[in-house]
Amino acid sequence: MIFSRQLETTFRKQESVMNIKKIFFPFALLLIFFGCTKPAESNDVPGSVHSEEEEYIEPVNSMAQGVFVIDGSLTELKDDGKMHWKISLNAGETVDWTGELMEAVRAYDGATRKFYKVYFNGEELWAHDYYIYGPAVPAVIVSEETVLYTKPDLGSVAKSGIVTLPKYTIVAMVHDEKPVGDFMMVAAFLSLGVPGERWIKSNDISWDVNDVAVIKYARSAAATKVPASRKELFKNAMETASNGRRLNGLPLRFNFDPGLFELEITNNLQEISAGEEYIVGDEAINKRDMPSLTSNIVGQFKPGDVITVTARSKNSVKLEVEDEEINGVWLRTIEGDWVFSYYVIPYAP
Repeated sequence: MIFSRQLETTFRKQESVMNIKKIFFPFALLLIFFGCTKPAESNDVPGSVHSEEEEYIEPVNSMAQGVFVIDGSLTELKDDGKMHWKISLNAGETVDWTGELMEAVRAYDGATRKFYKVYFNGEELWAHDYYIYGPAVPAVIVSEETVLYTKPDLGSVAKSGIVTLPKYTIVAMVHDEKPVGDFMMVAAFLSLGVPGERWIKSNDISWDVNDVAVIKYARSAAATKVPASRKELFKNAMETASNGRRLNGLPLRFNFDPGLFELEITNNLQEISAGEEYIVGDEAINKRDMPSLTSNIVGQFKPGDVITVTARSKNSVKLEVEDEEINGVWLRTIEGDWVFSYYVIPYAP
């Protein structure tokens, strides 16, 4: 409800300024006509919002933003009339939004698709409509499981397709739709096709810039295979969370353990409060600092060692090790290291 009121205040500010503009506009025309003022030349990129007045009345973010709701890419239209890949962007990234839509052929596969014209770092590029929504503000789901509604009404729960979004999902908060009671409209990646518009309860979402940055850092970390970079990005995510509005409890909860945080943001963490014990088999196994084969090896457990486990990945993971495919889950030891369950067995003294 607090977020709903804040956003409502933002829209009221915008409407007030628009009313002032309507009153002031005729006088401004007279001043221009008599040469008392000269319109300033502007080099602004189309789709950008730069005026001091507009920045002041938009504390949430620019209305002229396109938001990537899933990981995607930007392309450039070359002389051959085809769209060529330019740069990849993660969910939550924003570009200057024009709303101009066109059909074009993708160079890499010859398929005809729809693209929105956008500006990124001042350069005119194009975004596949599959990835992006605008005008909007990036936001993140902060509740464990958020129900989607087709209308701002408690009885309008979506009855087909995807009906809930998991925690930490990146969405686009639709800027042209005002809150209705406790509901806000968002656009999210729901299935194949363009992002779908749905209503959610305002308590389930945060558009705080730090909360959004947390998830963007974490997603970037999960995508990198460089152990040092991976760990640093997760650390940055948790430090940023300490300044967030809704995710500020993360640093305390995970005690700056990037492995636990990675499983949490992928909705794949199961904590074990009482602890479980496992025993190492006939061969020594590696301890790792993260639940990943690309993470650093920090030591080994010897055959017969008993391991106390405090957390695990909920979902089974398939790994390829020396041309062999193995299945299991990642286990976090009481010392904070990680081992793969394939190499240990439950211990019952």
